[in-house]
Amino acid sequence: MSAHCCEKLNHLNDCIKRYGKSPVELFESIGLLNYGGCLFHCNYLSERDIEIMKEKNIYAVTNPASNCKLASGIAPVTKLIEKGVKAAIGTDGSASNNALDMFREMYLVSALQKVSRGDAAAMPAERVIEMACVNGALAMGIDSDCLKEGKNADIIMIDLKKPNMQPENNILKNIVYSGSKENVALTMVRGRILYERGKFNIGVDENEVYEKCNTIVEELKKM
Repeated sequence: MSAHCCEKLNHLNDCIKRYGKSPVELFESIGLLNYGGCLFHCNYLSERDIEIMKEKNIYAVTNPASNCKLASGIAPVTKLIEKGVKAAIGTDGSASNNALDMFREMYLVSALQKVSRGDAAAMPAERVIEMACVNGALAMGIDSDCLKEGKNADIIMIDLKKPNMQPENNILKNIVYSGSKENVALTMVRGRILYERGKFNIGVDENEVYEKCNTIVEELKKM
């Protein structure tokens, strides 16, 4: 199962007031967590909530850019990992995020943990990359957690010959702290190249998509 959970403090308080349980406890009580899955946001969790998520093999998917924009809170990602809960990174929807930029999400996951913990060494780049790539795939049940024969060929190619990616002292840190979607030279999904160096291969002309989006926006303004 997948569900938004404990995104804002009032969500938690309203659930406790209505059901006498936290959202995580409520999900457990009605069997929603029996087969694993993932919970999104997870900004306000009790110790019992964390225990349940570990016991039920539930992934915590943090959405830092959305949470910053909506002032929702900061997920205790470092604590969750320390307690044995698997964590991944998401974006939430375009209405609360706008950019849907995983590079920005990775930076924010690390930066917010450092600030909230008062520890500049919290949430190192290597762990952030694992959350974004390996755990992101596993949380969604997608067989693309590594490059291996028989796995889905889901990869991106990053252009390192850009000022923000130089010098090549530590590639993982460059990606998390300096990387940008502008560095993506190629995107492949299940072996099919969907984007390569400024050209899209998605079965429709991107200009048609842009035009349709702008038309829809203009129509919404008139409502």
